[in-house]
Amino acid sequence: MADTDLTKVEDWLDGLMLRLEPSARRKLAMKVGQSLRRSNAQRIAANKEPDGKAMAPRRPRTGPDGKPVSRKRMFRRLRLARNMRIKATPDSVELDFGGGNAQRIAEVHHDGRTDRIGRTRDGRTIRARYEARRLLGFGNDDMETVLEAVTRSLAPD
Repeated sequence: MADTDLTKVEDWLDGLMLRLEPSARRKLAMKVGQSLRRSNAQRIAANKEPDGKAMAPRRPRTGPDGKPVSRKRMFRRLRLARNMRIKATPDSVELDFGGGNAQRIAEVHHDGRTDRIGRTRDGRTIRARYEARRLLGFGNDDMETVLEAVTRSLAPD
């Protein structure tokens, strides 16, 4: 979506938001945050970045016998609702990874940092550099998701 289209939608939403009380604006922001959390979780489950490209694949791993080890999808627990937190105020909505271990893992993968992955039998720390995989972001379909959430919440029951 072009920036001019995004600006038009922002202006339209600003006009709607000014007519609402702060508590109603916060509820609306929470609904928008929930829809964005859902779309980001689906995107993470599909191993897609917000721009639609595939995430960098996992490095191949071999077991002690030298055979490849089969592994499940990436970020299975990270995409759970309990780890993706919504911070809604009357003026904004923010989606992040709550804190603690989930936040650390998300930051390492999002930015492509080096992290500790374990220890050897003699106590040395094993570190690995991770590919950058954008976990949270505003994708092409998210504008439609936001508009649907706004119209659903503002529609009369």
